[in-house]
Amino acid sequence: MSSDTPIKLRIPRQDLQAFTHFPLDEDAALTWSQGLPITDTRSVVHQLMHAVGDLNRVRLGPEVRFRIMEALRPNLKVTLSNLSRRFVNQPLIMPEEPRQMAELSDRLHTLASTAYTIVAIEALQHRDAVREMNPARLVCAAIQRALDFAGRKLLQTFQLYRPVEYGGWLALHQLYALAEHQRLAALPVEAEPGRETTIAATYLQALMLGCCKPNQLRHSDLAAIYRGLREWSASSIRLSPPESGSGLFLVDLDSDQPPLYSSLYEKKPGAHCRYLDTEPLIAHLRELQAEDDRHGKPGVVFDKDTRLPSNILTHLITALGSMSLRNFARTASDNRLAVCIGLSSAHYHVAGEKSFQRLLFGDDYLPPPSDRPPGNPFIHPEEQDNALEEANPEGDYLVEEIPLSADIARFQQELDRATLAAIEEEEDLELPPGDRYPIHQVRMVNASPGGYCLEWTTDLPGEIRTGDIVSVREQRDRDWAIAVIRWVSNLEDSRTLVGLELLSPRAMPFGARIQKKTGEQTVPMRVLLLPEIKLVGQAHTLITPRAAFRERQKITLMSGGDEFYVQLLHQVAATGSFTQFDFQYIKRLGEVLAEDKSSHVDSSFDSVWNKI
Repeated sequence: MSSDTPIKLRIPRQDLQAFTHFPLDEDAALTWSQGLPITDTRSVVHQLMHAVGDLNRVRLGPEVRFRIMEALRPNLKVTLSNLSRRFVNQPLIMPEEPRQMAELSDRLHTLASTAYTIVAIEALQHRDAVREMNPARLVCAAIQRALDFAGRKLLQTFQLYRPVEYGGWLALHQLYALAEHQRLAALPVEAEPGRETTIAATYLQALMLGCCKPNQLRHSDLAAIYRGLREWSASSIRLSPPESGSGLFLVDLDSDQPPLYSSLYEKKPGAHCRYLDTEPLIAHLRELQAEDDRHGKPGVVFDKDTRLPSNILTHLITALGSMSLRNFARTASDNRLAVCIGLSSAHYHVAGEKSFQRLLFGDDYLPPPSDRPPGNPFIHPEEQDNALEEANPEGDYLVEEIPLSADIARFQQELDRATLAAIEEEEDLELPPGDRYPIHQVRMVNASPGGYCLEWTTDLPGEIRTGDIVSVREQRDRDWAIAVIRWVSNLEDSRTLVGLELLSPRAMPFGARIQKKTGEQTVPMRVLLLPEIKLVGQAHTLITPRAAFRERQKITLMSGGDEFYVQLLHQVAATGSFTQFDFQYIKRLGEVLAEDKSSHVDSSFDSVWNKI
């Protein structure tokens, strides 16, 4: 499978007269690289950028250039990994220093990919000058390295929710087209000691990332998917020629575009087009998902630092297995939308700005004496020796402190205090409710019946992430609607757009206790009940924190001193922040007896009771 389309790769002119960083040989490059101050990341980045940038402009044989780059490559990868820790998982609108680190990383990826591209092109142009290596092997290894650095740059771009730079997709496609034209795409090449790959697999690893709806994913999820694609692209994804006519996606090797749905390709696919068949990958992902369900695993674990959660497996199956188009037309808008971020904040405002304790036990709830502010003239702890109070101190209102379940205790060890506070519904009583649960006025760019597109500015919180629950309210509305942040996009003009998908036009706030098999219950946690919408066939569901809640669990819903018993059935949706379940109501013994007492007097069972 090859194409006669001309290759459109661009490389810098080799017009530099003197290279001053180290003697131009492999040993000198290795010695120089090992002498870099590895603990000073910024200094190492600048020195590597200048060295590789100058190397790309000096005349040099392809074999020597390749060996020098191989000597620098381990340090390049370590430095880029250290750089990524400085800007990944930063606020949505990054501060100046992380933004500079991201730009340096982007530049270094480009320089490294260009260096290997020069090796490939010059080895093809001066094949007879390559004497110590097989020219085809040299070209094959160089293209694989160039694609690897280009793919890592693409991953970083998606993690920062930025558009791919002009020419980025074209360079990726053309590197693969060059390998295909030389019949090198399927040859094995050593990617690193002990691991072989191919040019096609490295290309597909980057290419498929663009099919996974990356603007709907978090930084860690994108990294885990990219790690998984390293394995799956070699065995579970197929590139087919245009005459095959089979594949959900299609890529034009002569374009500067990502893969698109093949059914939406307006022209007849030419010789430069390739179909992407994802069916084998979808089948493999379904097997992984079924294995998770059988063994109760937390997802696919690649190594101690990389895990693909179960909800991301579901996302991949949906994104790569079927075509999804927008259901509603968007209408431009310049109005303001009130937005509250996070489950706790949404719960507080949906509850009418009641504290969690008052929601659980009613408006007449009084906190325990130990929690009341000192100096209250009506409370004198030293005088409270009333026998009745000692026998049942505030028995109608106090919540018994019950030890956490094993699952929650495990998360307590793994999560930071801020996350634990969100999961366990701890409230920072030092802050007034307006500061704990702020309402942000955000400008709408457009709106549809299914959601909103918002413009996020620097004066708004930057810690939002895809998958976060939010409550929203338009100016003319009284009720808070519940939505989820589906995608984020940082545009080239420094604008940041956030897409919200509406889950329900209203919600009911509850506290939830999980009933353990021992009969004990956990401490209450905030949950939201989304009512049934018969018009669209949407059943009632429950929004819970991400940790602790599982299918088939029995839980107690609490509100205003009343308790309702339900069982979680199937997980409808999940993100990194919340889980959504459908559920059924469980009748208690008292309710069953009450129903029996109210039955008709002529019931066919009456004669049975008379004979007992």
